[in-house]
Amino acid sequence: MCLEAHAEWLQRPGNGSRADLSLADLAGFDLNAVRLSKAKMTGANLSRSMMRGADLTDTDLFGVDMGGADMRAANLAGADMRGAYLRGADLTGASLEGTDLRDGALLTQTAGDRSLDLVKYDLDGEHKRKADLSGANLRGAKLAKAMIANADLSGANLAGAYMNLADLTDSNLLNVDLSGAVLTGTDLTGANLCGAQLSGADLTGAILRNAELVGANLDGVDLSKADMTGANVGRTMEDLDPDIQVVLKKHKLWIDSFGAQGERAKLDGRDLNHVDFPGIDLSGATLRGCNFTGANLAGGKFVMSDLSEAVFDNASLADTDLAGANLKSAVVRKANLMNVNLGVTDIKDSKGLPTGRLWPSNLMNVDMTGSNLTGAQLGGANLGHACFDDCKLEHANLDGAILNQTSFERAEVDRANFPAQ
Repeated sequence: MCLEAHAEWLQRPGNGSRADLSLADLAGFDLNAVRLSKAKMTGANLSRSMMRGADLTDTDLFGVDMGGADMRAANLAGADMRGAYLRGADLTGASLEGTDLRDGALLTQTAGDRSLDLVKYDLDGEHKRKADLSGANLRGAKLAKAMIANADLSGANLAGAYMNLADLTDSNLLNVDLSGAVLTGTDLTGANLCGAQLSGADLTGAILRNAELVGANLDGVDLSKADMTGANVGRTMEDLDPDIQVVLKKHKLWIDSFGAQGERAKLDGRDLNHVDFPGIDLSGATLRGCNFTGANLAGGKFVMSDLSEAVFDNASLADTDLAGANLKSAVVRKANLMNVNLGVTDIKDSKGLPTGRLWPSNLMNVDMTGSNLTGAQLGGANLGHACFDDCKLEHANLDGAILNQTSFERAEVDRANFPAQ
């Protein structure tokens, strides 16, 4: 009856009634091709629902949960989706032209009773949350003029998407696939595009001021007509101080010869911000207090390295082996540590053979605020007094880890493996 009355309201204003599905639990429902244009669906639970080809134009979707929903070819043009949760949703071929995906706030209980209190959008509100589209499939989606400022699109598939004139300021686009995407006139000021796939993308007139592009694939991309003021594209070996180059070359020889030649790297306190060193092996190195802000170290090895008090803000450490490393009091905020190994390591002899003696990683007092540790291995690590607030820890393994006064406020721990109580 609700859908029929809404259809009549759409066709003949004054008849029927506008659908109000605010806070409705529609998880897993079959809503394929449903017509809910201009409906009120504030805070609705649409997780895992089937909404292929649905008409949601100009719909109030403030604070909705669409995690894992099938929204292929859905029309969301002009919808209010501030604070929406879209992680893992499939939006292939969907239209989000003019959609508002900025921060939004939705409180669920008023003081003194059980009623619900919906809070209007407030740019400085303490309860606002970012739109979460991390891992979403938006291949070929239409996002022209969409407002997606300060959103999380890390790991999303936006290949071939139309995003001309969209607002993506300060958004997290870490490891996103934007190959062949149309980004003409798109505002990417302050966006994190580290490790992004941008091959063949059209960035004519795009604004990339102060954007992070370390490790991004820019093959076939013409940046001559983009505003690159203050953008960081990464530093190679040749960009570093000569003495650092010598130390790194000697360390490689030391690694390759199992310590027989070369020399272990000692670079305490050096500035290595925005270096583009994917796959680098700095195992056993002394790197206390180093600045790795914005660095691309994905797939590297830092086994038993001393990284105490080092800074890795906004760095890419995905698939990096940090087993047995010392990260005591390190700062690793808003970094990509997906599938990182921070567990124990088997101490090896001079021939590189395991001795059977295990050495755990030390993460005491580490600050991991806002980092992505999906699938991370933290088993047996010392996490005493560590901060994992606002982190993503889905499928992470913490079995056997020391959790003395460890903080996990607002962390997402779905299917994470914690030590037995």
